[in-house]
Amino acid sequence: MVKGLYTAASGMMLQLSKQDVIANNIANSSTSSFKRQLAVSSAYPVMPLARTEGKRMEALGNLGSGAVLAGIYNDFSPGSIIQTGNEADLAAGPESFFVVETPQGERLTRSGSFKVNFDGLLSTGQGYPLLDEYGDYVYVEPGFAVDIQGNVSVDGITVHKLKLVKPDQTDALARDGENLYSGGAYEEDGNAQVMQGFLEQSNVNAVKEMVTLLEAVRTYEMLQKVVQAEDELTQTAVDKVGALG
Repeated sequence: MVKGLYTAASGMMLQLSKQDVIANNIANSSTSSFKRQLAVSSAYPVMPLARTEGKRMEALGNLGSGAVLAGIYNDFSPGSIIQTGNEADLAAGPESFFVVETPQGERLTRSGSFKVNFDGLLSTGQGYPLLDEYGDYVYVEPGFAVDIQGNVSVDGITVHKLKLVKPDQTDALARDGENLYSGGAYEEDGNAQVMQGFLEQSNVNAVKEMVTLLEAVRTYEMLQKVVQAEDELTQTAVDKVGALG
């Protein structure tokens, strides 16, 4: 009976973790270039059961011991592209990442919602400067243009080429918050494409996420009832054993 409590409790903890991930996806469904996360579960090791009679042992089969959160993974499938008409909005190709400078070093981002400050510095909404192919900050003037290869021109003169990279393995990227990623090896994306005046939207489907959230909540409630039932059985057993004593 105690085994049943542990198994159901592990399932409840798993569903709570899933709910947190799904709720974060829903909260960012309107955040440009946000990539949804997936909570993946796995079973605890299965335990073999056996019965002994004298010197003879008989295998009874295997007993599962619940589920656990195996990991949280990023879904880098591309979101839809919308036209904004804002010259500082940039949309990268499906496998490309922009590179920005942060106090912790270079970080990758898919978010092309950039701003131009009073010095002409092109940066993220948090103030992290966008980098060019040489690792320099990108400075522009009103009316600047960015072509499909990422060349930045002012008054028809090319002044920068954006640093656009492609990670060797997106699974190796760690989410740092603020739509930034770190970790893993990456190289210059020779086939990178950029669209100025466009933004990539979140790849979160809010309706599907709500359905998944409801499934997680109902599973949690079902496991909660299992815990209550196991608790009542344990209490009954204790009362009967006490009465026999």
